[in-house]
Amino acid sequence: MKQITQSSLKSSLRTLVCAGLLASFAGLPLPAFADDNPVILAWFETKWTDMERRVPDFFLAGYGGVWMPPPVKANSTGSAGYDAFDRFDLGSPASPTAYGTEQYFKAVIDELHQANAEVYIDAVLNHNSGRDGSTGFQNYGGWPGFWMAPATPAVTKTSTSNWGDFHNGNASGYYQSENPGGSNYDLYRGDLVGLCDIAQESNNQFIRHPVAAGNPQNIPAGSGVNLPNPLNTRCYPDRNVASMAVVNPGTSRNPGTNNFSFYPYNAADPSTGDPVADNTTGLLMRWSQWMCDVYKVDGFRLDAIKHTPSWFWDTYFDSAIHNRRILPDGRRVTPFSFGECVESPQFTYSNYIRKDAFGNRDALDINGSGSLRDLLNSAGNGNWLNVLSSHLDNADDNDNNGSIGVNHVFSHDNGTTGDGGSAPPNPSLRQLGYFTNAYVMMRTGKPLIHHNARGITRPGGFWPKHGITTALGVDPVTNVADPTIPTLVRLHTSYARDAWNVLNSTDTVNSSLDDVIIFERRKNLGGGSFSANCLVAANDRFDSGTDTRSVQTSFAAGTRLLEMTGNAANAVVDPGNSIPEVLTVDANRRVLITIPRNKTGANEHNKGFLVYALAIPSGTLTISPSSGTLPADPVGAPSARRRLNPIPVVSGNTFDISLTTTNGDLGAGNNNNADDNAVFRIDQGYRDFNASGGVDIDGTNGFVPGYEQFVTQHQPLAGTANSQGLYRQTIDTSLLADGYHYISVVAFRKRNANESPIVREFRQVIFVDRAGAAAQFVNPPTSITTTSQLFSIKSLDRNTARAYLILDVPDGADPLLPPYSTLTNACTRNDRFDWSKTLVGFTHGWHTATLTVFEESNKGRIYTHDFFVDLCSADFNNDGAIDFFDYDEFVQCFEGGPCPPGQTADFDADGTVDFFDYDAFVADFESGC
Repeated sequence: MKQITQSSLKSSLRTLVCAGLLASFAGLPLPAFADDNPVILAWFETKWTDMERRVPDFFLAGYGGVWMPPPVKANSTGSAGYDAFDRFDLGSPASPTAYGTEQYFKAVIDELHQANAEVYIDAVLNHNSGRDGSTGFQNYGGWPGFWMAPATPAVTKTSTSNWGDFHNGNASGYYQSENPGGSNYDLYRGDLVGLCDIAQESNNQFIRHPVAAGNPQNIPAGSGVNLPNPLNTRCYPDRNVASMAVVNPGTSRNPGTNNFSFYPYNAADPSTGDPVADNTTGLLMRWSQWMCDVYKVDGFRLDAIKHTPSWFWDTYFDSAIHNRRILPDGRRVTPFSFGECVESPQFTYSNYIRKDAFGNRDALDINGSGSLRDLLNSAGNGNWLNVLSSHLDNADDNDNNGSIGVNHVFSHDNGTTGDGGSAPPNPSLRQLGYFTNAYVMMRTGKPLIHHNARGITRPGGFWPKHGITTALGVDPVTNVADPTIPTLVRLHTSYARDAWNVLNSTDTVNSSLDDVIIFERRKNLGGGSFSANCLVAANDRFDSGTDTRSVQTSFAAGTRLLEMTGNAANAVVDPGNSIPEVLTVDANRRVLITIPRNKTGANEHNKGFLVYALAIPSGTLTISPSSGTLPADPVGAPSARRRLNPIPVVSGNTFDISLTTTNGDLGAGNNNNADDNAVFRIDQGYRDFNASGGVDIDGTNGFVPGYEQFVTQHQPLAGTANSQGLYRQTIDTSLLADGYHYISVVAFRKRNANESPIVREFRQVIFVDRAGAAAQFVNPPTSITTTSQLFSIKSLDRNTARAYLILDVPDGADPLLPPYSTLTNACTRNDRFDWSKTLVGFTHGWHTATLTVFEESNKGRIYTHDFFVDLCSADFNNDGAIDFFDYDEFVQCFEGGPCPPGQTADFDADGTVDFFDYDAFVADFESGC
């Protein structure tokens, strides 16, 4: 094949961009694909710092989204966060949440965004923590930002008292909202498991986070909370800049247009916030906007959504977050949110889903997940028809087409194991339900995997239930690799797009949905023609054996379909080689599939699923040159924190991203369906890394927005007699800051222009290590009058892994080496970017504090600060020595001449300069230090 030169390829690319044809060059149609949904990892029970450390594992496992638990300060120590106490407190070093501090929370979001992940946080907007009507709680101030209508003096509240911003009860007690058949049930006014229900309809107007004392609009202060604090400006937008006008057109259930003006938060300078009076709904709107503007979350999981009236969500919440997410290319969109509604699909759809031109609000498919767990627990006595009919996705259009619903099997409320009241036990292999998750990964809609890392200890309260222990590719109990779930995540990326078509009915012998479901993903090309991507089979039986089905597909006769999960080639699953690794579609477009059950012989392997699909490019992604490797963490490291993957280190001026492709189906006999293009992205993309003059693939592309073409070398394999395809791009390393960077390369199988892309994504994480960690002393003293001093240090980037502070390093010594940068001199890490250490043993005179900071790669940088220790008043000129110059300069100062900096002739500090000062100085001078 004739090699395309860099200059000619750049010219071609510019022409294609100008002509609007770049997508066809990449084998891609321009319209977005509705079901190109990245897999969301519900990442629970992990400290923010541990989650940040494991973002490379998350990325390399193929995920594209994270659902994080509530980040706000809860009422109880170590709480999972659903008993919200103070929404604007995300934890501090002195009082962290179960997951860490505000700095660590912001840092993990930044790292996840660097890896191009979408971040969804749990939002608790229905209730606060447990109801407390005691006089002590009222006198303390109650909940920050909320008003309890306390009497003066306070009296213990009862169910019939005025609770201010919260719902009261009646003479029979407080309303409850968890048991529709129980007494005092009220869906919207009832407490959920004893948590105090917010009255969103209340209209008590206060400055709820007061800044200045004496303002008559301030919420009444208690002894501990709701006190005026100048730092509370951070809780308010900056009203001195232009506002954003939002016109909410309303919904059929809550009609009527509502107009709002939202001022932005100033994340760079929180002191510019302007406090204004609002009610409880206003506070909840402010917090939601704060999360978007300051912390850049991409959306919310809305806790207990059904317990709050739909008008709150339709009119106020949707307005507060409308167009508040900023995409990597700078466009504004509405964040995606999904609610928790334990009701029928129709009730959920009719009341709590909004997917129109204004709102972007969906819901967890709780009914569908319950049916999947029932199927798993039935051990082969269930029916897939029950699953298909239970999905939330049926509610809007009677079709499981992926239009609504976040699909999952397990969650923190309904996990593999656990009762919610204690730490959940580790699940068995069967309880992981791999075949149910294979179904979720490959069907239509947004998929979610729940992972409880068990990295949090707590004294009691609610314990999120267990999930998929192997979600990141290793069983943390045995430390044995288990790539089952990451493989499914990658197969989702490669194939799970377009419509689906359940094929069981095409089997003329056994058309039922008992035990086995078989479906394909396909695109309707019109005129009765389809373009299929893959064929999926899942088996719910746990007795030993296999099941066989003959189904008619949408694949053309003669098409070769390769089994992509590895289960057909697994000797444990198929010791007798009865499951084909390749299927060939017959003249009637039929295939005969042998599906393993979840047990073979005595081995319960839980691999009762297959994915047969068109071949995708194989290959190897390399980064060169690299200067070393950050090793994976040792097996003995805590599993919630243990990074599984080694990371290459790049320290040169340039490096190459190289993809060498091979035909994914060597049995095909030619390269007609090999790769016809590959593109790359670094981090969130949208940067001109190939010097083509701009971003090659813009945000209008629904599949690889922000990616770049390879121009250093661009040699596709499809249509050639070559044995390999070659793609290479030289990257100027100076374009990347020191730290982790996340590289995605997508290779496209050759397809017709009207067909959807089928791809293999290759991922690699690198650590750029050129300048070393950046840090600084924080307000270091220049003069000290004690023998010890606390020094504060701040990291200026995210790369400082260790810091040391050494007193008076000898001339010619290297402070980066032992015995200086060792444990004895280690600084204490107080927060994500804050370090400190107390130096002791000062003598009179000049000293040097030497700060050394190291990245994880062990590259260090040195910072120094000189300071004077004044322990001897006779050293009048502060040069560290007692000599005639001190006497001479004192006399000069005493007689009215110039004094050394910082000195005065009032030596005895009695307010006057007289002979007693001279006498005192001479006495000190003669006695020395």
